[in-house]
Amino acid sequence: MRKIRSTRIQLLSPLISLRGIGEIFLCLPLLFSAGAVMRAQTPQPGSLERQLAAIASSFGGKVTVAGVDLKTGERFGLNADRPVQTASVIKLPVMVEAFYQMQEGRLRWSQRVAETDFDRVRGSGILQDLSPQINLTLGDAITLMIVLSDNTASNMVFRTVGIDAVNARMKKLGLKHTILFGYVFHKKVPATPESKKFGLGVTPADDMVHLLTLIRQHKILTPEACDHMLTILSKQRGIDAFPRYTSSYPGVTWEHKTGALDALRNDVGIAETPAGPIVLAGFAYDSPDQQWTADNAAILVLARLAKVVLAHFLPAPAKANP
Repeated sequence: MRKIRSTRIQLLSPLISLRGIGEIFLCLPLLFSAGAVMRAQTPQPGSLERQLAAIASSFGGKVTVAGVDLKTGERFGLNADRPVQTASVIKLPVMVEAFYQMQEGRLRWSQRVAETDFDRVRGSGILQDLSPQINLTLGDAITLMIVLSDNTASNMVFRTVGIDAVNARMKKLGLKHTILFGYVFHKKVPATPESKKFGLGVTPADDMVHLLTLIRQHKILTPEACDHMLTILSKQRGIDAFPRYTSSYPGVTWEHKTGALDALRNDVGIAETPAGPIVLAGFAYDSPDQQWTADNAAILVLARLAKVVLAHFLPAPAKANP
């Protein structure tokens, strides 16, 4: 388990001598000098948040961001506690619940899951284009759910683990505002005002940072199970958002899950860097750009957010020789 380090700055208070106030004035230049050095060496508080806010303000929609440097413990965010539509990001909590049930002996990675007519839906993924009534291992269905965000495979996993079980587990893990409302492209019955507003699921960015931190620090399940989930997340095929501008940083890789709707793009994950892991969750929504392209405005906003975050914590990458 990797421990989070915290940095504390201890300020020395001058001792006031009763022999004369003159000694105090003799100390003042030294104190002001030391204070100047400290200010010069300490990053200005909120500097990262200001950069994130500037990027968000340039976007025609709305943005929420949360993150933490797991090595230093430094946290940052922008509207981090605001509930937002999860889209396919909710599949990350579903995977966590599946691994819990496997650990508890109720499910097995190798058990077979047969597709039903109810499971097969449109949207992302490949199963919709294959012969019906496909039979997969649970492990393969989970992998398709995360790596390709396959909606049919997702419904197969949702049905196997149970929607109520996912929501109950998230509450136990401290994700009090993360809810899976139903199956992909199936209306929740009975519908609630919240499910009508948020669709498949709802979460704030800081809930996703909390969950990813638990996984990365092996604070849930077993270390082997956490590492298995991270391996699946590292195979994510959607790389247009967070990884887009960060390949210039040597040794940086991502373990993440994306989500998308017409006016929304999400990415939540972990940047593995030589300086330590950085957890990041970003949601760009109410976007005027509803094109399904790699250069969608919401995708570009998330890419810029990730670039700024890495630039804040990592040395600038070396420029290539001309």
